[in-house]
Amino acid sequence: MASEVLEVQPKPMTRYRVRTGMFAWMLHRLTGLALVGYLILHVWGLKSMTDPDAYNYLITKYHGPLFKLGEFLLLGAVIYHALNGLRIVLIDFVGWSPNQKKLFWTLGAVAAVLFVVGGYPSIAALVDFLRS
Repeated sequence: MASEVLEVQPKPMTRYRVRTGMFAWMLHRLTGLALVGYLILHVWGLKSMTDPDAYNYLITKYHGPLFKLGEFLLLGAVIYHALNGLRIVLIDFVGWSPNQKKLFWTLGAVAAVLFVVGGYPSIAALVDFLRS
């Protein structure tokens, strides 16, 4: 008896399209991790307050360009994380589920305004430092 061997062709791998909700979810997780990392660094920096020399050294470092850029990025992470958390609360508790995309982009516009207004001092200090 001859048995026939059937060849099974694997299906092509389907790609997941990153849509607005998935992007918001990923960015929310990344900003959350970044904020936890900042919190650890912040607590480590606060322990230097017991030694005046270490404190003065850290304060001079905090006025450097790298920390000003980090301060600007921290502001962006805090604003995004807070407003996306508000979006999640509105979706879960108020039931704005059909309007997720509009809500995301509306809060994104609010975040951009807050980012520009709140980040101006950091960027201005960075530009002043680079000019001198």
